[in-house]
Parts: sequence; structure tokens; C-alpha cells
Amino acid sequence: MSAPRPRRVKQKPTAAALDPELQQVWTNLPKNVAFLCRFYDDGVTANYYRGEFKESRQELIRRLLDPELSLEETSRLLGVCPATVRRYTNRGWLAHHRTTGGQRRFRLSDVVKFLDEHGRFPED
Repeated sequence: MSAPRPRRVKQKPTAAALDPELQQVWTNLPKNVAFLCRFYDDGVTANYYRGEFKESRQELIRRLLDPELSLEETSRLLGVCPATVRRYTNRGWLAHHRTTGGQRRFRLSDVVKFLDEHGRFPED
């Protein structure tokens, strides 16, 4: 006769991924971005700087909304180790590009697309 198995300990619920302040920012983001895109241009600001801006206003907003992420940042967002992110890119599951130094860089939109298509663990 074998001994009874010990009962499983109930796990405490994990804290929300977004704290309340960040949740408020996230909720207001679409209307704030739409406002920024529609109502301002570089006309007034250009008077206070010499030369041309490095990027247009639209490119600036795009860069801020869809940032370039490092391997570390991407692995933290996905909750996996960096080797797993490398494996995802080697198999063609996660889009990336390489810097001149050969490091992988990811767009936030590509990470979100990966999660939509494959979930956190694409092999499941």
C-alpha cells in the first residue's frame, strides 16, 4: 500500500501585469495618440531649431508607439529565456532584424503579432 499523495498547495493569485496607473495610461492612449497625430505639426517647433529634424513627426510617433526592443527586453516581455527567443527567430516564428554589430532587434508590433499567432509557447 502506498502513502497518500500530499495535497496541492493553492497558489496565490499573481498581481496584475499592469498597475492601476499604467492601466489608466493604456486606456487613454488611443485617444491621446489620435489627438497628437491630428492637431499638431512641426511648423512652430521648427522656428526654434536650426536645420531639419532627423525624422518627421509621423516617424517620431511611430518610433515611440512601436519601439525597437533588444533581446533582453523581448525575452522579459515574453517571459522566456533569451535562448528561447533566439530559437523562435531561428525557426522563423518571430520577426527580427540585426544591427550592424549582428545583434537581434525586435519591434513591439512583431512581438504582439507573434503572441497573437502562436501564443507564448508556439510548440503547444
